[in-house]
Formats: sequence, structure tokens, C-alpha cells
Amino acid sequence: MASAMRSRAVDLLKLLLAFMVVGIHANPFAPLGRTAILLTGDGLFRLGVPIFLLFNGYFLHAAVARERGWAYVKHAGTLYVLWMLIYLPLYWPVLAARGLGPNLRTLVFGYWHLWYLAGMVMAAALIVAVSRWSNRALFGLMLATLLGGLGITYGMAFDLIAPNKLIFSDPLLANRNPLVLCLPYMLAGFLIARSTLTDRLTIGWLQVAAFVGVVLVLAESLLLARYAIKGVAHDNMIALGLAAPALMLLALKWPGTLATRVLSDYASGIYFIHVAFVALLFRFADFGRPAIYACAVAGSILLVWGIRRAGLERRLL
Repeated sequence: MASAMRSRAVDLLKLLLAFMVVGIHANPFAPLGRTAILLTGDGLFRLGVPIFLLFNGYFLHAAVARERGWAYVKHAGTLYVLWMLIYLPLYWPVLAARGLGPNLRTLVFGYWHLWYLAGMVMAAALIVAVSRWSNRALFGLMLATLLGGLGITYGMAFDLIAPNKLIFSDPLLANRNPLVLCLPYMLAGFLIARSTLTDRLTIGWLQVAAFVGVVLVLAESLLLARYAIKGVAHDNMIALGLAAPALMLLALKWPGTLATRVLSDYASGIYFIHVAFVALLFRFADFGRPAIYACAVAGSILLVWGIRRAGLERRLL
């Protein structure tokens, strides 16, 4: 989307989602108890990554249409390498204390939150490679990988499957990885753009779908915690498959434009930077989660301001 034609609702939604992602890593509602955590960090805030991926796929389609798909992948890959280098001082002690296998997993699939960027790059590369497939074939691939991820989540939750921890350990989780989370949501965004689905839906129906989807996300988070035999990360829940596309489509449909990418830069910057503050404060300070959240958000905003003042936003954000 050209800078003069940016969607205000899309950029505002991205900014809100960035604040939510910070809340996953340093939940300010944690002092209120387990239910508050399930409704926020393990519930509502989990909308962040799927919606970001949907937008990634949506805008990837525009790059592919201009025959710039591989340039998109190269740019995202460069961004991943840059942020892995920036974070190297934080995870170097971990690398130094571990063996080759775990270290390769970290370098390939990302430190902490950078798993998202690594997964996005891999999913984008696969989508560009198969972008000439028919909508039906792409939809089949999307559905198969989405259902596969959900099946793994619930199989783990009810102790039906036990992924090999030598392979599937953070940042590469069995139910949260490039194949079963990044690929299906990016494919969904890609297909939404290719099929011009936004033009055929009304704001009213999207509002209803978004509301129902969000309620279902909250309910599913509570039910997983209540009835699942084993704990499982809430990254890949059934209700996200309704709520995330509905909110993404609603933002695309909502009227209003912006002339600059300021909000988008702050959304990206908060996502990329906040973990530095969270990690350092967890390691060296005795702060509660609300204080860590506030420091991470404020510090990230300040650094994004500095990045923009230095003219580095195109390289780092």
C-alpha cells in the first residue's frame, strides 16, 4: 500500500496488536490471577500473531502481482538477520552453554519473539514458490496445514501425542511453527487479497463475526485450561481461525486513510524491540509484571522515535 493511501484502521489495529504481544511476554494483568491471564495473555492477546500473519500474506500478494515476490522474501530475510544480530548479546550466553543442535534451532528459527519473523520468511518463500497454483489448491494447502496445527494442539492438550522434545523445543514448537501456523494464516491473507473478498463483505457482518470470534477465543482459552489433561501453549486455537480473519477484514474495510507510515513503524518497532527490555528486566530487576510491561512499552516507543529520527526505519522496521 502506498504511503499516501495507508489504511488508518489497519495501522491502528497493528499498533494495538503490538501492545498485546508485549502483554504475552509481560502480562500486566498477571497479578489479578490465573483467570485474568487466560483471558488476556493466553486469550485475547493471542490474536496478535495470526492477524499480523494475515496482513503479511495480504501484502505479499501485491508483491507477487508486481513480480516482486522474491524481493519481499529477501527483505523479510534481511530484517530477520539484522534483528538476530541486534539481539545476539542477549542470547549469546545461551548459545555458549548449549550444543550444536539447539543452537542451530535458535539461529534458524529465531530467538524468543523472532520465531515469528523466521516463520514468516519461510512461509512467504513457500507461497511465492506455489503462487501460480489455483485458488482451490492454495485453499487446500491452507486448510490442511491449519487443521494439522489444530490437531497437534489438541492432541498435545489431551495427551494423545507427545512431540519429540529433541526436535520440537522453543522456538520450534510442534503446534507453533512455519508450517502449521505461519503458512496457513499467510495463505489465508494471500487468498483474501487474490479473491478480493473484502469487496464482497459488509462492515456489519464483519463486526458480528469479529465479536463472536473474540468471545469464542476467550471461551476456548478458559476451556483448554479447564479440561485439557496437559497444558499447551494457546498460540493455535480453533477460534483464532474466525476472529483473526474477521478483525483483519474489518480493518481493511473500515474507511479512513493516513498519509504516513508512522503508526505502522511504531507497531513494528514495539514488536521487535520490547523483548530487549523484558529480558533485561526479568534478568536484572525485581519488578512486577505491570512495571515490566510499562517499561517495555515506553522504552520501545522511545527507541522507535530514535530510529525514525535517524532515518533508519526503512532498514529496521
